[in-house]
Amino acid sequence: MQDKLRRYIVLAAIVLVYMFQGTVICSGADDKQDIPRLLKEARDVLSRDPKKASSLASRALKLCDTAHPDSITIAATILYGEAEQLLGNFDLSIHILYDADGLIDKDNAWWRARLYKLQGRVFSKLGDYHKSTELNDKATSMFRALGDSSMVADCYNERGVMLLNLHEYVLAEHFFKRALNINMKLSDMAAVARNLNCMCLYKGDSENKLGKIDKAIAINRHLGNTWALGENYNNKGKQLYYAGRYKEAMEALDQAKLYIDTIEAKELLCDNYEYISMVSAASGDYRKAYEYLGKMSSLSGELQKNTRLRNTELDLSRKTLEDQRLAIERQDQEYRIKIIHRNVILFVIFIVLCAACLALYLIRNRHKRNLQLIEARHQLEVSSKEVAELKIRQQQLELENVQNMLEANRSEMISFAAFLKSRTEMTDKIRDMLKEGYKMDASAIVPHLKKINALITSYSSNDKTSQPLLLSVEEKNKDFMNRLREKHPNLTKGERNLALLIRGRISTKEISMLLGLEPRTVNMNRYRLRKSLELKSEDDLEEYLRNV
Repeated sequence: MQDKLRRYIVLAAIVLVYMFQGTVICSGADDKQDIPRLLKEARDVLSRDPKKASSLASRALKLCDTAHPDSITIAATILYGEAEQLLGNFDLSIHILYDADGLIDKDNAWWRARLYKLQGRVFSKLGDYHKSTELNDKATSMFRALGDSSMVADCYNERGVMLLNLHEYVLAEHFFKRALNINMKLSDMAAVARNLNCMCLYKGDSENKLGKIDKAIAINRHLGNTWALGENYNNKGKQLYYAGRYKEAMEALDQAKLYIDTIEAKELLCDNYEYISMVSAASGDYRKAYEYLGKMSSLSGELQKNTRLRNTELDLSRKTLEDQRLAIERQDQEYRIKIIHRNVILFVIFIVLCAACLALYLIRNRHKRNLQLIEARHQLEVSSKEVAELKIRQQQLELENVQNMLEANRSEMISFAAFLKSRTEMTDKIRDMLKEGYKMDASAIVPHLKKINALITSYSSNDKTSQPLLLSVEEKNKDFMNRLREKHPNLTKGERNLALLIRGRISTKEISMLLGLEPRTVNMNRYRLRKSLELKSEDDLEEYLRNV
């Protein structure tokens, strides 16, 4: 029992360790997101401040997974090695570039060509021109096959520098011109400035070369390339020395020293010491010439030791053996880890099965409760549907009541209009009878007046029977008449009465019959009413009056 308990404790500890490792890996994900930013900053400052570029590339490389290299790891490694080259740290640069060689696949032609170009430059700086030429040729061929004209031009430029070191000036200038033509077509001004600078590394037409170096200085000053400016002013001082303008040459070399001190480039500093020594000797200041010759010799020995390349290659061989030993140890460790993974997986599967059983039990109970809840919701939905149907029925009844009410109002309006017509007819009839009385004799007037009185009595009787109807119509439409009068105070009584009849949905023909008017007159009155109500041509008069 105790053995089993101890075994479970060990397995639980292993699980916790792996969970902790996963947490650590996840916590580093935020740092890895900074790699593209660091590489971009390093590329941007490579020509201005190689020391800063080296620091940024080194930081990015530390964040990369070198055990599973990708294009970002390769880019960081090569950029780091290139920055160290510009600083004059050739031994460190070649170590870094050999590390990059192990990261690049054989099929990755572009990165391998770039690696060959940089390795060729380092071997050229270390004095191994045979190997540097071989690597440069490989890089040139690969870039030409890839169609990368910019990198082909860069290889031509590097090849020209190698030939200068071998004193092949004519052939070197041939390569410089080929590189310059390509870069001019590509409008790559930084590369153009680099070509112009290389054309001023050797003796020739000093005025022509000074013009070229001034163009290179103008371009690099515009681009802010500090390293290139240090090299440009070194070469300007050299060409001024060839032209015998020693004072101007010393000023140019002093300016170069300012740029070189800013970026701490050892190779440029070595060239600066050499040129100052040459100018000082030509000016007669032999003490200063000897002093700077000693500085140049010391620094050159540090940069160009004969044993350095040999020691570097031995170190690389040892590193290869060490990598093989580490690879074997890594395989053994991976095997042990696989066994632990298997045990952990079995333990996790057991826990998962137990959890699954518990989950099934809980799901079953939850499913039962969900069915009860669904039944209750169904009953609720049925009840809600019945309530909605009752509400719809109630609305229909209310609508029918409103329609009935409108129809009753219409009937009452017709009756009211008939009453008005009869009263108008009575008035007209009495007026006609009075006119007849003017023509009668005195003996006939009294009977005629009695006849008129009887007629008035008859209509008065009708007045009494129609009085409840009149009161009902006026009472039911009292609110409408008040609203109409409040909204349109300038309407005449006739217009208000016409509005009341139209609101009751009485047709034009019915209104003309009730009022004893021609339909054309009723239409004219409707037009005047629309004008008094200030309605537009598209507005409906009847709908407007119903909404008042």
